[in-house]
Amino acid sequence: MGTTEPTTTAPTTTMADTTTGTTGVEGGCGETAPPDTPIAWDKGQPDISGCGAVRGLREVRAIMHLHSHHSHDACDGDPQPNGVPDEDCLADLRVGLCVPRIDVAMLSDHPAHASEAAYEELLLMREMDEPIMGDGGTPIAAWLNCPDGHKVLVMPGIESGEMMPFGLEKHVTDVYGTSSPAAFAAIKEAGALAWVAHTEGRNVAELATLGLDGIELYQLHANLDPDIRMEDLGLEDDGYFAAIIPFFLQPGRQPDLATLAFLLPNEPSIVALETLGQTQRLTISGGTDAHQNVFDSIATDGERGDSYRRMIRWFNNRIRTPELTPQAVKAALRAGNNHIVFESLGTPVGFDFHGEGAAVVEMGAEVSLAGGPLTLRASLPTLDPRSPQGPEAPEIRGVLYRATADERQELMTWSSGQIEVEAPGPGVYRVEVWITPKHLLPYLGDALQYADIEAPWIYSGALFVRP
Repeated sequence: MGTTEPTTTAPTTTMADTTTGTTGVEGGCGETAPPDTPIAWDKGQPDISGCGAVRGLREVRAIMHLHSHHSHDACDGDPQPNGVPDEDCLADLRVGLCVPRIDVAMLSDHPAHASEAAYEELLLMREMDEPIMGDGGTPIAAWLNCPDGHKVLVMPGIESGEMMPFGLEKHVTDVYGTSSPAAFAAIKEAGALAWVAHTEGRNVAELATLGLDGIELYQLHANLDPDIRMEDLGLEDDGYFAAIIPFFLQPGRQPDLATLAFLLPNEPSIVALETLGQTQRLTISGGTDAHQNVFDSIATDGERGDSYRRMIRWFNNRIRTPELTPQAVKAALRAGNNHIVFESLGTPVGFDFHGEGAAVVEMGAEVSLAGGPLTLRASLPTLDPRSPQGPEAPEIRGVLYRATADERQELMTWSSGQIEVEAPGPGVYRVEVWITPKHLLPYLGDALQYADIEAPWIYSGALFVRP
């Protein structure tokens, strides 16, 4: 939607030495104006901990679907040389979480190694970290302590082709490779969230039987893997990979902006949400699926192409929760109060989507029109002044969708401020925010055409409106 594959053009300007400042510019959260000269690219992201709460809920960055040395195919396929964890790879993972200021890391290691490890080992704790104890007196999560004082809440999980439980509080035997209502019930009983990965490759009729808490609405590998891209997303192999590589190797291009060459909606996963959502309430997530095992060549910024830090900076989930604890985060995800932000394109400020009727209903909620009319309110974000940006402002467009059992309707498109729309009837309502990233011109080198190509910036959680 709204995107085309780019073609190469001759360079007309370069970033050169014209940048100044960092994402740490004082103010932020929309409180200051951007500087007069472009902000230097920052490998991290603005601190959002001081941004205002939304109806009493704090917004936190979460990475959902992440692999450590407990996955057999992580760390260039050798995560535990001679049976010992690859500490260098783990150090890279820690940097990947700390530098972009991630608040929550929901691990999803493959069962081949993870099920063989003691549960406490899955917490990835080292001497500087702290366990979080559950009611039974045993660890259920951990605080990863960053050098600058930032803390990351780490919760274990497992990913197989059949299931991806998040926030496990203990091992569950004999279910990780099973896709059945009983297997997912066992996962929930153990305190975990019932999730599936790679929604684009799953049978929607089967998913409807599993009692899921959530599905992946966007999956990074679906856009990058040629087979998944063609077979499951229905996209042609039209040279997209050749468009990605220059971002890593061409001087003047910012490697973290490689997403501009491949970022497209996972349409089958969106259809799955809209189809299942006619009768079920589901949370969405964006799956980073980082393993640090694909592209070990060093990019122009001194990092390997697929570094944990880079992939984690590309996009994240924004969970709205009253507090940052394992219980509160999982409760927020069960309730569906999450949206996806492709933050390599810039940090948004002020995005919102909710409903107001007899009471306020947040993203992920199920609400009946039998209690009276429902007003849908959605606010477009602005670009955080601390985000890397040049003098030209981006163009931002919001789209409000309603999906019924028969069709998807585009109810409204708008380009600034807030909209208010009375829900015309039952359906699955959601918002997409698209951005034409003209503000990224200073970081594109010879690929200036990408500044004029619209890309997805935010996927909201859904509102499930019933008769």
